[in-house]
Amino acid sequence: MSKPAMNTGIAGRLVVVVSAIVIFLSINLIASLKLEGAQVDLTEQKLFTLADGAKAILADVREPIKVTLYRSRDLINAVPDLQPHATQVAGLLRSFEQQSGGKISVDVVDVQPFSPEEDQALAYKLAGFNLNRAGDKGYFGLVGTNTVDTLETIAFLDPSRQAFLQYDLARFVHRLANPKEPKVAVVDGMSMLGVRDAGRMPWAVVEMLSQDYAVTPLPPNMTSVPPDTDVLIVAHPATLTPQAEYAIDQFVLGGGPALVFVDPFAERSAPSQQNAMIPMYPSSDIAPLMTAWGVAMDPTKVVGDSDMALQTVGTAGRQQVVANYLPWLKIDGDAFNQDDPVTARLNVMRMSSAGALHPVDGATTTMVPLIQTTPNSMLLDQALVMQRPNPNYLLGQFVPSGVRQVLAAEVTGPAHTAFPDGKPADPEGDDKGSETAPQLTSGNVNLIVVADADMLADDHVVNRNGQPVSSNGDFVLNAVEKLAGGDALIALRGGGQVSRPFTRLQAMQASADETYRAKEQDLTKELADIQQRLLELQAPVQSGGEDLQAMYERQQAEITTANTRMMEVRRELRDIRAALRSDVDRMDTWLKVLNIGLVPILLILAALGVALWQRARRSSANAQPVGE
Repeated sequence: MSKPAMNTGIAGRLVVVVSAIVIFLSINLIASLKLEGAQVDLTEQKLFTLADGAKAILADVREPIKVTLYRSRDLINAVPDLQPHATQVAGLLRSFEQQSGGKISVDVVDVQPFSPEEDQALAYKLAGFNLNRAGDKGYFGLVGTNTVDTLETIAFLDPSRQAFLQYDLARFVHRLANPKEPKVAVVDGMSMLGVRDAGRMPWAVVEMLSQDYAVTPLPPNMTSVPPDTDVLIVAHPATLTPQAEYAIDQFVLGGGPALVFVDPFAERSAPSQQNAMIPMYPSSDIAPLMTAWGVAMDPTKVVGDSDMALQTVGTAGRQQVVANYLPWLKIDGDAFNQDDPVTARLNVMRMSSAGALHPVDGATTTMVPLIQTTPNSMLLDQALVMQRPNPNYLLGQFVPSGVRQVLAAEVTGPAHTAFPDGKPADPEGDDKGSETAPQLTSGNVNLIVVADADMLADDHVVNRNGQPVSSNGDFVLNAVEKLAGGDALIALRGGGQVSRPFTRLQAMQASADETYRAKEQDLTKELADIQQRLLELQAPVQSGGEDLQAMYERQQAEITTANTRMMEVRRELRDIRAALRSDVDRMDTWLKVLNIGLVPILLILAALGVALWQRARRSSANAQPVGE
């Protein structure tokens, strides 16, 4: 009788396990059918939770927007880094769709080689990546359209921009929701707008801006900024009238975003008529406005940096030598603020004779550096730099300050007017109707201030063929784009990375490196010495008065010893390299086992627990006395 009971118990447990699996699959099926739109964000950095800025942009969507994600499954499977990124993209697009209240619809298209979907991806100029030697392409890009046939694309959803994914998607939607061409007004103190009729073409950075924005010039004696201006650019404002400064003051206090380029020594500005080697207006700082905004720059000081200095030709006695010229800066790497979309993806920029920005005491605004020098910097006298001294002379005077000077910064927050006594009188008595506008005495400002205007010049932006030689143009475009997006888009920051490193694994790797690397280097050097000695021993034996046979036997014995030691060293190297990876590989294996097998193991244990509990109940019931 015990045998059938045992079989019945095993069968019961199998039924419970199968039932648990069926229930598990059923719950997933029901969830996929009934809870398709429901999401719970359990990630530590809330990667799938919309920021307030994104919600504000989505709330501003008035007309339907269609978004199509062209995604090649084969590409995502072939590139491990794309898998978590693709999950985040899909999750955020679903969140955008839900938050928009039906105004945004999202379609996902799996692009297969030589399919109609691939033809569409090619027509939209999405970036294709080789999947194999046959030339099959994979795609991971975004296409959006609105009711007036405006087209926006993201050619490739780059995982390296994962921290800015929500910003990129919100900007993408913002452009579709606001299809009118943004207007950029420019106060030009550098002659960068050109005069086409006179044969003076606009600078390359202006041509870049004109591709996406309507660029309008404003004179230095203007009395108001056009109210439909999306972004105001002020470049080297050395000749502004008080009325023009007041107009800028009121535009900025009214929430108008501005990109301001000031300069202690604008080398590329218009030359003086008396001396072509000196600019007509060397410096600009619009001190009253900048003080009101809570930021300052000393127009008598130029930044020099020994680590960032560009090389130029100097002299040493009668000889010409290549030397670092401290005021000309090559900007890259850690000089850029990696947490801001304006500078996070820039490669190399150039600046000439830039100034240093710093917050004003008691400022109510917040100044966030975008570009900084290294600590190996100092402030040089503007008068000395204007004399264009020998680079070696400046190097001889150099004393590092230990301070990272700020070359460009974002300035935001509450500020007061620079004209507490009201609007300055117009000497010509013509305010063009602006006297009816009430004065703004305070407001929240939204600015990007750069302490160099020379960075806009063509020789800092493109080569003779018009090809970019730096990221200077990208910086300007990024800054204008961010400012034009309004407060909602500006408020969006990188939401964090999906890929989280295994810190314990990294620590083990570092410990293994420290333990074994020195020994490995010693063995590698010994192996090289043995190999060199073997080469020397291969030379023919030459008699030097000694018995030739004895010399030959001694040489062969030394070769045998060297070969034996070489084999031992190689074996030790193999052992060292195996030991270098053993602990790390063991931890990596356990991580894979836990990640892949943990859920099934827990499910099986839960099923066995249920089976044992039920068996215990049955045993308890069978043990009751007869008649009770």
